[in-house]
Amino acid sequence: MPGKKIVFLEDRPRSADEQMAIDLCLLERMGTGWNRLLRTYRFSGASVTVGRTFGKSIPPEWVILSPVVAVRPTGGGAVLHQDDFCLSLFLSPRPACSPRSFYPLVHGWLSHFLGSLSVDTVALKGTPLPSAPLRGLCFDEPVCGDLLWKSRKVLGGALRITSKGILYQGSLCMPGFSGICLENEFSGWYGKKGEKILEQLLQEEVRSCPV
Repeated sequence: MPGKKIVFLEDRPRSADEQMAIDLCLLERMGTGWNRLLRTYRFSGASVTVGRTFGKSIPPEWVILSPVVAVRPTGGGAVLHQDDFCLSLFLSPRPACSPRSFYPLVHGWLSHFLGSLSVDTVALKGTPLPSAPLRGLCFDEPVCGDLLWKSRKVLGGALRITSKGILYQGSLCMPGFSGICLENEFSGWYGKKGEKILEQLLQEEVRSCPV
């Protein structure tokens, strides 16, 4: 992977169905002309997405806000998107190390971005024991590796691994920052520092893999 530039695509707001269809199309075409792509986007209105194997019920109040539920090509639970900022990272071929190390790698990278906004986050270590039956609501039920700010989950993501590569989809919802503000701030940060930091982390990950 070193030496292969990451294509950066800042996409426009679209419906959840459209955004998920784009990611699925890109996933299926992975490795047929480009190797690495970072796509950022927002939703055009309140939206609900679920992981492709999600089998629980959606809260009725969510359905009122978004009658259509879009299925993500990755895993995970249900997310109510209102004013968040989303990104999808495609890498082909997939990293040599365990995919389990990729999730904290991406979240560690994004913690650098939040740090540039003077937002200090911590990655959740371990998954808390539930005090009630799990409902599969991502931002209400943080898991290991999610980013927390003042004990509140602000970033979660999910992976999809295929023979051609790996896809990470993440959603960032930060109190005090609108989705468009996060989008604009990220664009500037990525061009100045973010791309280099991500490249360094990916190269370090490759070097740490056992031969």
